[in-house]
Amino acid sequence: MSGMSAFLSGAIIGLAITIPVGPMSLLCIQRALKFGALAGFTTGLGAATVLVVYTTCAVMGFGPLIVKAMDHSHTVLSALSACLLLWLSARILRRTISLAGSIAEGCGALSSYCSAVACALFNPLMPALLMTMLPTLAAPEPTAASSVIAGVFAASVTWWLIVSGGVAVLRSRLSITVLNVINKASGLMLAALGLLMAANAFNLGF
Repeated sequence: MSGMSAFLSGAIIGLAITIPVGPMSLLCIQRALKFGALAGFTTGLGAATVLVVYTTCAVMGFGPLIVKAMDHSHTVLSALSACLLLWLSARILRRTISLAGSIAEGCGALSSYCSAVACALFNPLMPALLMTMLPTLAAPEPTAASSVIAGVFAASVTWWLIVSGGVAVLRSRLSITVLNVINKASGLMLAALGLLMAANAFNLGF
């Protein structure tokens, strides 16, 4: 596998994992709406960082070990993910958007990044999905491995840049009422995902 084909393969995998709407997408959109493009982008950057860590482990041949570890700690990780999502949802639902002061009073870049890293790390779906997409890339040549990792990171970061920038532009064109409706909706969706994760952790069906 050449460097360019490895990079493109990594980019496709990065987009396939990043684009689907999930907790990180909702969090990125909500923060970009409430706090501006920087908060949204650093949230996405946190998710991209975790994705790169998992990708690095996978291309180095540690994929089976990660899957085995995830199986043994699935309940704990799902419970932690559920608690984090519900906590983030509660924070979102009790706040309202104010165009005049939201960016100045909003969460900083470091806070956005760190909370996104924690959310992505405790989400057992990301490594599980990644491992299903990398069976042919386990332990490739060093050059190809670095190209795959670079492709995953570049595609993921580009997507988050597009999303956060696009939402920030949209933010300036919507009324406060609409922005707050979207904000509450994203909070409720995060809460729903948190409840589903909790149900999954304790094998509850609803």
